[in-house]
Amino acid sequence: MSSSPFQALVFDLGGVVVEHDNVVLFERLASRCRPSCSAEDVVSLFRQSRWGTGTPIRLFHQQLAEAGGYEASWDVFVEDWSCHLAVNPSMLAVMERLAKRNRVMIFSNTNQEHWDFVREASGGVLAGFEPYLSHEIGHEKPSLRSFQVVAEKAGIDPGSSIFFDDLPTNVEGARRAGFQAEVFLGEPWLLSFLEDRGVALG
Repeated sequence: MSSSPFQALVFDLGGVVVEHDNVVLFERLASRCRPSCSAEDVVSLFRQSRWGTGTPIRLFHQQLAEAGGYEASWDVFVEDWSCHLAVNPSMLAVMERLAKRNRVMIFSNTNQEHWDFVREASGGVLAGFEPYLSHEIGHEKPSLRSFQVVAEKAGIDPGSSIFFDDLPTNVEGARRAGFQAEVFLGEPWLLSFLEDRGVALG
């Protein structure tokens, strides 16, 4: 691995390398509930717990069945639960190229079922990018502690590393923890930014 201006390049998943549409997700879930249960009701139920810190998603399936009349099995629920996700093949290829000459990491607010889905959808490629996942470390972005835990587990200096996320609040959280951080504005922007900073693509 050649010399890089950054000790590590840390990427969010959703909105960066994984496309997602939460409206599609909640409308799909609501479509299997009783008629009086709207997508907005599903969102409200979902927001009652912090699913990204390790609370089993099976519990949400149970809650949705009890409160909303969701009748589908767990296996069908898992399919519904990931219906809004798609790996961006072009960004995945960029990360693969970067990983040839840089340390590439992932830090994502997620859950086991979503991670299993996108990992498989990427042909296992995402798992090779040193993933740090909120449901495994027990902390979610944008908390200060979440970024501290990632830095500690990875053994990296935040000030020598850079984090990319599509949400400004998460970028601000990374900066509070000492990371260099930028709001992700799309693949063309990223390639231009990396070139300007002297980051080599493989």
